Order: sequence, then C-alpha cells, then structure tokens
Amino acid sequence: MIDRFGLIIGAMKAGTTTLYGHLARHPEIAGAKPKEPGFFAFDDVYSKGRDWYEGLFSFDPAIHKIALEASTDYSKYPHCGDVPARIRNFGGDFRLVYALRNPLRRIESHAQHTQLKRREVGRIDSDRPDHSLESGVSPVSMDISRYALQLDQYRASFESGALLITSLERLSADPAGVARAVAAHFGVDPDLLPVEVERRNKGAGSAPGRDSHPLWRAASSIGPLKAMVKAVTPKGLLQKMRLKTRPKIEAKGRFKLTADEEGAIIDALRDDLIRLRDVYGFDCRTEWGIEL
Repeated sequence: MIDRFGLIIGAMKAGTTTLYGHLARHPEIAGAKPKEPGFFAFDDVYSKGRDWYEGLFSFDPAIHKIALEASTDYSKYPHCGDVPARIRNFGGDFRLVYALRNPLRRIESHAQHTQLKRREVGRIDSDRPDHSLESGVSPVSMDISRYALQLDQYRASFESGALLITSLERLSADPAGVARAVAAHFGVDPDLLPVEVERRNKGAGSAPGRDSHPLWRAASSIGPLKAMVKAVTPKGLLQKMRLKTRPKIEAKGRFKLTADEEGAIIDALRDDLIRLRDVYGFDCRTEWGIEL
C-alpha cells in the first residue's frame, strides 16, 4: 500500500503540466498515468477505490518515496466534490502544491483552452456555446481565479505545512529553483532532479480535434489491417500516432482582455486577492504588479 502522496492541485493553466513533468523524472517519485486522474474530485472516479487509484502509479517501495499526480480539478471549488475531505478519509501522508498565475493571464489562457477543448471541469463537456472573451468570462473561470477561496478548502493543510504555494511566474523565472523547492517539500532529494526543466503544454491557438483522421478511421475499419497494426505497434506509440493524425482545430474568438475588462475582473476579485495576501502570504502587487 502506498502511504505517501504528492498532489499538484492546480490552478488550471498555471504551469502544473510542466511542474509535474519535471518532478516525475525524479528517481524517487512515481508519477501517475494519466497525470491528471481527478480521483478525489468526481464521484464516479472516487468510487473505483484505493486499489484502482494506487494502480495508476508504478510504485516500487524499494525505490520510490512518493506517488505524484497533478489534477487541477482539485482546485475548482464548488464545481467538484469535497476533495479535502476525501483526501483526509483516504488515509496516508499527502503533500500538496498549489501553483497560482496572474488571474488576468490565467483567464485569457483558460478561455482559449476551453474554446478548443470544450471542457472546463474534468471530462465533462461544457454547455457554454462560446468560451471566447467575446461572450464574457465564464463563472467557472472566475471561481478558479479566486485563489484564496480555493485555498480556504485546504486551510488545515496550509497551516500544518503540508501545502506549498508557488506560481507560474516563479516557475518561468527560476524553473530549477521552484522544482527543487517542491522536491524538498515532497521529501525527496532535490539534487536528483534533472538539470533542465522542459516546458510542457504551452498555450496554443490550435489543438488536435477529438475525431480521428478519415484515413485512420478507414484503416481501422479493415479488421486484418487493424489487428496487424496493433500487433506490431507499441500501445504508447499507437496512441501518439492516433493523436497526431487528428485534424487540427482552431480556437476562434478573442482571447485578450480589454483594459476595461481587466479592471472589472480585478474589482470582482479584490476581496479574494486581499485575503490571498493577508491570510496566505501571497502578495499580488509584489508578484504580479496588481494594485489593490
């Protein structure tokens, strides 16, 4: 049984994929596959139980000190289940990391991402027809940007020292330093991390669609050919080939906030940003130049 876990709980579009990808290369860390299972966020996934969850990690107790995953749905209150309660009831030692980002830039990236993916929470399709900023900022995106509100759900973990706060801006400025700080927080040797931090999941205006390429579908419909390809192609490579052959889709719309929109968002987030500074010690003026 695994008794020590590291969770990168969010925020969405705040560098969690880059941070996870680098930390998962540490020899004492067993990374989850997939990296973002959302186990504690959704009833249907949580009901699969502990054995299913631990099966996501190729955990060897003789080698690994911690099992790591990165699910941004863990900081999407109130749109997901009671994640902190489920973590407490699960048992074991959990070390948490919450990465923030300038909320204005996060909202822009969120809009573009969800315009492409059509999903804001887990694997649930959004019923919002347009996620571009022409239609305004989605309520989900605003809630995700209320960082103090999200941290309130984990306040006991923060006060006990089990939760570390960092930011995309810090990661961009000093990727190795942030990764080392998180490794130390997880209780593994920072000196065993790879030197270079590879940036993952860069913001883009296009992405592969969900439908496979017509030629791929045609080949897959031929039983003997499909069986032959599966027999000689490693599963991971097969998935990459399928992904790469999907037609690209473009994010249509506006994904840059106007000055008036920025002002209105900061006004809406003002109380939360003040509490983020006063309760959790993260000063948006120092970090992002946002005046309150």
